[in-house]
Amino acid sequence: MLFFDWPFLWIVFIIIGYIVKTITTKNREKKRAPLNTLASQEIEAILTQLVLKQNDLPAWVQFPDTKRVLCLNKFIQQLWPYIGEYSKKFLIEVIEPQVRAQMPLPFKSFKFIKIDMGDLPFRVGELKVYTENVGKDKIIIDMDVSYAGNADFTVNTCGFIGGMNQITLTGKVRWIFQPLLPFAPIIGGVSVSFIELPTFDFNLTEMFEIVNLPQLNNAIRTIVNQQLRDMCVLPNKIFVPFVSDVDMTSSK
Repeated sequence: MLFFDWPFLWIVFIIIGYIVKTITTKNREKKRAPLNTLASQEIEAILTQLVLKQNDLPAWVQFPDTKRVLCLNKFIQQLWPYIGEYSKKFLIEVIEPQVRAQMPLPFKSFKFIKIDMGDLPFRVGELKVYTENVGKDKIIIDMDVSYAGNADFTVNTCGFIGGMNQITLTGKVRWIFQPLLPFAPIIGGVSVSFIELPTFDFNLTEMFEIVNLPQLNNAIRTIVNQQLRDMCVLPNKIFVPFVSDVDMTSSK
């Protein structure tokens, strides 16, 4: 019978353990090698496709700050009947008197007799939330808006009954939510403005189209542009407070 002292047995166990570990590691690496190669090839293929198709990708993929706002457009669709009612009031109380004031004497009787805002609302194209170089007490959002709906207006002036349709408007709107509050409703107010004068166009119909009144056409364009510029084109803005003690001049 052979007898081995303990130091010798420890050396044998260490050698056997090392051999087993080496064999196990090599087998594991052999199994992982094909997977690593496949993963590397897939990554390279994806990066290649992104580089080749970068120009074809939508803005919200190339620029993470720009988001699609399909949900927001659905929200606007639900609100549109109420926005339409407000628009009717605005046209009658604000636009109509301004048109009368700027029209020649024979056309001072300008009056809306039909206002139909249609069922196609304006749409938001792209939206960007600013996160850099912005104060901690505000949120700034820019969005592209466009309107090419089926609104239809009928007016009476100088004995003529005419209409206006095919109204289009495009521009970039800036929303500033400020100040942010540590209590409900969290946001103290919101200011809304166009970054620059939006593009506005329309088409005259019925008798207006037949007689082709340039004074009326030019007056409407001038008044709408002037109203937009004075009310909500930067640096002017519309401010809506959400709490009673918020200073309207604090939104900058």
